Amino acid sequence: MSATAVRRALPAERSGVVETVAAAFARDPAWAFILGEDYEALVEHFARALFDVRVARESVWVADDLAAVAMWDLPGQGKADPQHAKRVWAAYRARAGEASFQRLALYNGAVATARPLEAHWYLGVLATHPDRRGRGLASTLLAHTLAEADSHGLACCLETSTSENRRFYERRGFTEATDIPLPGGPPTWWLRRAPCIGGHGR
Repeated sequence: MSATAVRRALPAERSGVVETVAAAFARDPAWAFILGEDYEALVEHFARALFDVRVARESVWVADDLAAVAMWDLPGQGKADPQHAKRVWAAYRARAGEASFQRLALYNGAVATARPLEAHWYLGVLATHPDRRGRGLASTLLAHTLAEADSHGLACCLETSTSENRRFYERRGFTEATDIPLPGGPPTWWLRRAPCIGGHGR
């Protein structure tokens, strides 16, 4: 099997990325909480918003065929129009309606309570298309971006609402876990991975 090529996503690849992310998160409890009864109607719009914000910041990485996607928030991002994210989320809010948008705000607020003050890379989305699972695509993509974060000496963080995902990330160095209280939502954990210098965590 040939090595997986990892690169930054292009804005024109939006539809392919959204297809992968929406399929990968079909049973995700956090997304089910956020989108509620309108899940099917909103899931692609939600994935588009996540992509549109981050691709403008050049912080979306993909396997070359778009079967795996990693969307990050990086410290000090200043390449994009600072109003761009506000416009994207305002458009999503108009589409989703207030009830759904307030659940998103509740979720984001709960996650924010666990965020450290230190500069860190935040992994917002890691997704593999269900048809391509089990081939190591997510692991390859994650290893690539973790190495880049390590080169800057920065920790990496994320949240997850499934025990299976928590175990996946723990095997890849995300061993510091904090419970995130989410009223009405699923059990959720904030996970942190210390930067590795010369192959050793600090």
